[in-house]
This record gives sequence, C-alpha cells and structure tokens, in this order.
Amino acid sequence: MKKNIFLILILFLMIFTPVFAEDKITLANDDLGVYVFKINTKKYGQKIKPVVTPKLMTPEKLYDDGCFDLVVNGGFFDVVNGKSVSYVTVDGELVADVEEHKELTETLKKEQRLDKVLNRAELRILENDNNKLKLDIAYHNDPIQKGYKIKHALQAGPMLLPEMDLVKEGFVVFDGDMVKFQSADILKRRARTAVGLRGKYLYIVIFTKDYKVDANEMKEYMQEKLKLKKIMAFDGGLSTSVNYKDLNIGSLGKYQRRVKSFLVVER
Repeated sequence: MKKNIFLILILFLMIFTPVFAEDKITLANDDLGVYVFKINTKKYGQKIKPVVTPKLMTPEKLYDDGCFDLVVNGGFFDVVNGKSVSYVTVDGELVADVEEHKELTETLKKEQRLDKVLNRAELRILENDNNKLKLDIAYHNDPIQKGYKIKHALQAGPMLLPEMDLVKEGFVVFDGDMVKFQSADILKRRARTAVGLRGKYLYIVIFTKDYKVDANEMKEYMQEKLKLKKIMAFDGGLSTSVNYKDLNIGSLGKYQRRVKSFLVVER
C-alpha cells in the first residue's frame, strides 16, 4: 500500500511540477571585474551571430532595440571614419571587408603588415547541409572543415589558444629584442573582451577596468581558470562593453564607446 502511494506521489509530481527552462545564457562573476557568459551552442547556436551597423553605435543602443538577450563589442574599426578593420560575415555574406579601407591597406603595405592583419583570428560559426552548427576559432585564411561552410564569422584577434603569435597577426613588431610597435596596446593592461570554446559551450569574457589584463594574462585566466581549449580576443580597451539584462558595462564604468561590429545572442 505504501509503495503504491509512493508511486502515485511520484507520478503526481512528474505531471504537475512545472518544468523550468534552462537559461539561454548563464553569467558568472566570481572575480571582481570579470564577467563570464556561458552559452550552450547545441541548444542556442542559431541565436548567436555578428551584427555590423551602418554607423558606429554603442552596444546599449543596439540592445535597446529589444531584439537581443546579449550584445557585446566585436571587431576592430577605424574610430575616425567608422570603417571596419576586421572581416565580418553574416549569413554567408561578407558584410565588412577590411580591404575596402584603402587608406589603411596602403599604410599596412608600407609597414609590411598587411598580410598579417588580413589573416588575423576570427570566431567562425560553421554550418553543414543538415543545418548542424559547429563553432571554431581560426585564422582568416585557414581552410574550412570539410562538409561545412561559413555561416557567420567575426574577425578581431589575436588568437590566444591553441597558439598565440602576436608577430604573425601583426600586433607586435620587434626591432631586435625591443618592441618597435604594438597594436591595440596588446602588451599593456587594459579592459578586454574575449571569447573561448570548450566542448559545446561558447564563453564570452569581459575583463573590466577593475581587472585589467594584457594578452598573456587574458590567455592565462581563460586557460587555467575556465579550462578553455580555443581562445581569441575581440577589440578591447575603450571598446570593451556588454549589455545583458540589467547589466550595462563599458570601459569606464557605464560609459560605452560607439563601435562598428558586435556579437549578439538573439531573443
């Protein structure tokens, strides 16, 4: 009798207990000044994509349109004329082309950095004929995995894992043993935006003004603390910014610089 009552109770709970949906995005803030967003790409990969706006815009402004659960700053851009300094592909179409920025490409040619800058790391969202998605971090000129095509891609850099070569991507130029030039203050401690992959999860990590890092420290944190297998940086410094629920972060508190491209999670 007791056994029957117990079984009836279990059935009752199974039928009438509400099932709560898993949050699309989970947020951890275990260290002061570091925000870690974790997204299950098997469930929500179709919601993740880059966005490029005609005019420079803050993440907050884009977020206020009400179409996205999360908006974070993306690739590099020219703050003077608003042109992209990163390749961006959306729905298989190249929507931001570095090579259209003629003034920049001519300068990079003279500096012998053009090929390096054009081949910087990118976050790729790949899709096969069965609409199965796969996320990857690779250099822009790296071959695409067989059976897949690029659905979305957002370039920035540098790649931090599985390899970090700041010279290869044109972020650092040496004169002998001395650093002659560095791009994006990559060797200095700044607020930073980065993304990483481990298994089925995409991680978006914001290092704020309260936890400034250089490229090596960013890599170490994400590799050692989060155990990520592939990592790359997005634009950082003054561009570092994110909007999620009531969280509004910029490089100087709530101040956000207007940027050109974003990574978003659609509602």
